[in-house]
Amino acid sequence: MEGTERRAVIPREEIIPRMGLLSTDTVVDLGAGIGYFSIPLAERASRVISIDLEPKMLEILSSRVRASGIRGVEPLRAEITMLPIADGSVDSVLAAFVYHEIEDRKKLMAEASRVVRSGGAVTVIDFQKRETAIGPPMSERKTPKEVLRSVPDDLTLVQRHETEVYYQLEFRKR
Repeated sequence: MEGTERRAVIPREEIIPRMGLLSTDTVVDLGAGIGYFSIPLAERASRVISIDLEPKMLEILSSRVRASGIRGVEPLRAEITMLPIADGSVDSVLAAFVYHEIEDRKKLMAEASRVVRSGGAVTVIDFQKRETAIGPPMSERKTPKEVLRSVPDDLTLVQRHETEVYYQLEFRKR
């Protein structure tokens, strides 16, 4: 989850700037795990709500946040398709490498859209549907086209970035 190989092929220092965050933003990191994105997001935004269902992941994340001295990361145990977050209350939602894991992907995207404010952003990052050194089995991977089919009407694709390993889709909420 944090290894050198992952950092080389999934460079946070390139991915996060494409999100266009402001220092005053509140970001929701869906499926945050041990904080691969949450901790560096907190260096750019004022608040990061790190959602994960697995208590052990949240314990490790909390420990890493304390050790780093970074403020503004709030670990929260919740299902990412049923967020305990008010409508339109966040500036940005990140769904990094979780899209392929969710059975009801339309519900995931609708929930992300629900919590993000008008003018806010939803970012989906996932593995390309091709053989790569890291990532889930091919049968689990979803293409960018599949993501686009699950997006609600109030989200518009504004940026698309692709590498051999992953794609990053940036949506803006009307």
